[in-house]
Amino acid sequence: MKETKDILTGLDRYEEFLKKLDLEIKKLDDYRIAIIYTDIKHFKYINDTLGYQRGDMLLKEFVTQVTKDNSHMLCAARVVSDNIVLAVRLENNISNDNFREFIHQSNREMEDKFREEYLAARLKFCTGISFIEKNDRSLDPATAVSNANLARKMAKEMKDDCCVVFDRRMVEGIKKEVEITSSLSKAIANGELKVYYQPKMETGSLRMEGAEALIRWQKPDGRFIYPDEFIPFIERSGQIVELDYFVYREVFKFIAGRMRENKPIVPISVNVSREHLSKMEILPYVRSLFEEYRIQPNLIEFELTESIYIENTEKALQLIEGLHEMGTKVSMDDFGSGYSSLNLLSRLPIDIIKLDKVFLQDEEAENRLKENDKIIISCIIDMARKLSITSLCEGVETPEQSDYLSQIGCELQQGYYFSRPIPESDFEIFIDQGCPVGDLVIA
Repeated sequence: MKETKDILTGLDRYEEFLKKLDLEIKKLDDYRIAIIYTDIKHFKYINDTLGYQRGDMLLKEFVTQVTKDNSHMLCAARVVSDNIVLAVRLENNISNDNFREFIHQSNREMEDKFREEYLAARLKFCTGISFIEKNDRSLDPATAVSNANLARKMAKEMKDDCCVVFDRRMVEGIKKEVEITSSLSKAIANGELKVYYQPKMETGSLRMEGAEALIRWQKPDGRFIYPDEFIPFIERSGQIVELDYFVYREVFKFIAGRMRENKPIVPISVNVSREHLSKMEILPYVRSLFEEYRIQPNLIEFELTESIYIENTEKALQLIEGLHEMGTKVSMDDFGSGYSSLNLLSRLPIDIIKLDKVFLQDEEAENRLKENDKIIISCIIDMARKLSITSLCEGVETPEQSDYLSQIGCELQQGYYFSRPIPESDFEIFIDQGCPVGDLVIA
């Protein structure tokens, strides 16, 4: 006879849980069923640092805590590893929001208890909840669990709130993600992905001194999919490396083509995703591009976001040193976006810092800089200058902002006041004409 209980936790095995849940759904009456799907975030870290025996103890104690008030519990199972699912009876006078808040608070209490007991500061519980209503008697139990699991995955991506209620729009989001990730390689092959360039202006002359390469996805019907719509999906799937490499090759090809024709060119910066730090294959790939296209290393700049430096400083340092050995410049993008650690500037050999556009955004003041922001920007630029680091400010949208940056010595500026990201053909015109700001603005 097949075992129906999980040996470690004593809970039902998942197959048995689904059978019981199916029966409970079919007999639903004047109440609802809540599916609670929970796991322990960083559980692998606990196993690796404290040992599997302690990890098992934590899991068993966790199960004890979540099932101790079982007066309304219908069934519970260990799905896999540290993933636990429960089905509880929920009276109609308890709202979805109140129930979510109850589970959220329970999670916080368990976290406080286990962090102290297991000396595990990173321990966190992530929970997804789905509700089964009276008119859902024909609902497949596996679908109900899948919905709660999808909400759990959403919760796992959040920094603060780790308890999420399933929403049907999540399913549409998953469909969109699958559509995008499955079509990326084909889109690259079909020429749907294109590199656009946003000029960087030298503050004194207001002439173009460089540009940033940015990706745009234009479907065959002419519709654009903008980066904030597809980059998060591409990052989660790991395809961001493929996308980065595509951009690098296009930029190298563009620069090499202009050099062959003896046309002027400005340095181009490209973005580096955090995925590159795990394998460090980016260094041999970039080296191979330099060997293939024979362009000057000072014409390429690599931008790493501030959060990458913070998350893995040692790996970031290795990457910077490797890029510098090839003769390229490295910048810290989004500086001041919320993760700032000023001592990084003295520790990391950064060539350029790009101040995050948040310093220039003030809707209430109609894009006029607030005094506090002026002080912060001025101090950062002064500090960068003393460390021999070039400063660039993003998000410049008005002449007043540009003038102020000039007054405090910001060396480079970038933003819609000068130009939006533009196609390669338009960018070439600007380079050829050496356009000043007045001629550079693109609607």
